[in-house]
Amino acid sequence: MKCPRCSSVLQSVEYDGQTVEVCPDCKGEWLAAGELQKIAEHHDEVFTPKEIASLDAVNKEIFTAEKDDHDELNCPACQNVQMEHFNYADTSGIILHKCTECDGIWMDKDELKKIEELVDGWKAGLNEDAAKYGPVLQKIDVEEQKELDRDVSISRFGFVNKVLRRFCE
Repeated sequence: MKCPRCSSVLQSVEYDGQTVEVCPDCKGEWLAAGELQKIAEHHDEVFTPKEIASLDAVNKEIFTAEKDDHDELNCPACQNVQMEHFNYADTSGIILHKCTECDGIWMDKDELKKIEELVDGWKAGLNEDAAKYGPVLQKIDVEEQKELDRDVSISRFGFVNKVLRRFCE
């Protein structure tokens, strides 16, 4: 496989239990479908609070670059299929390229590390967020369940009504 950025031959490397393809020149990384999720969920390296905090400056830089990022890359696996841009986790500011055919993901140099730092930051704040937003989320869950129960009840009423009409005819 060749790098979509510089056409160098990608090399297979073991990364957190996954085999990823890395460009020896530009250091970009190709992950097959599903590998990014596995790496983000189970990565071995733990980042320091300082590294995680550094994401704010990185995100500002990436958000600024996002509007200028119009490069069109072809999938290294499918070759002539143009990849689409997407913002990792919708709001992270980390812009990746995804193949619409094979679902593989191209990441430029250090973007995988940035994603792992981001996930570590989310994990670090999980208990605080759960304590802060847990009661509100529980209330929303109860309200949604009530509405679902009401809808099912209305649906059953219509069914019972039809059955009764059938017997009365």
